[in-house]
Amino acid sequence: MNVRILILLLSLTLVSCSTLKIGAELIAVDFDGRALLNDEVHVKEKLLEILLDQENYTMTGYTRKTISPKVERTPYHYHSFYIVTCEKDTYFALSFSGTKKWFRSTGAWAINTHTDVSSYHSYLYEDNEWDVQKIPLAKGINTEKTLRNIIHKIDDDNITYYYNDHINDENNMENCNTALQNTLVENE
Repeated sequence: MNVRILILLLSLTLVSCSTLKIGAELIAVDFDGRALLNDEVHVKEKLLEILLDQENYTMTGYTRKTISPKVERTPYHYHSFYIVTCEKDTYFALSFSGTKKWFRSTGAWAINTHTDVSSYHSYLYEDNEWDVQKIPLAKGINTEKTLRNIIHKIDDDNITYYYNDHINDENNMENCNTALQNTLVENE
């Protein structure tokens, strides 16, 4: 038997069904991470703007299914993002994302990615097919401190996106989940 075929068969038996589904969805997604990298400067500018008027903004954290509503949420496969709200109905989504369809890549903070916006919209107005859940916090998120933490992360060029960082917690690595956990500051 060919060694490559044996390795492929062995690796398929060691990978969970949800990981295979995520891989298939990643291949199917039309994704250009260069746009995320190019836009991160504008993300930082927007966050700095908000800091000047922070008392008029609130932040809320959410989790949802990854990549597609077709891929089931598990304790290991989910996505985290913020919603930043000004006034009642004016909001935008904010999250950390990989810029390539790989398990490791350059990461970037992004505003209003298609999946964050569509999943949040589904949560608010439709059937919540993305299984969006609000992260429960007794006192809410401290907008100023959380935004400052995110800006600090944007300025730190030494952070790489790693899909499984919330499981393996590697140094100088983040994914959407650990980026939210490591930037979120709860009100006192």
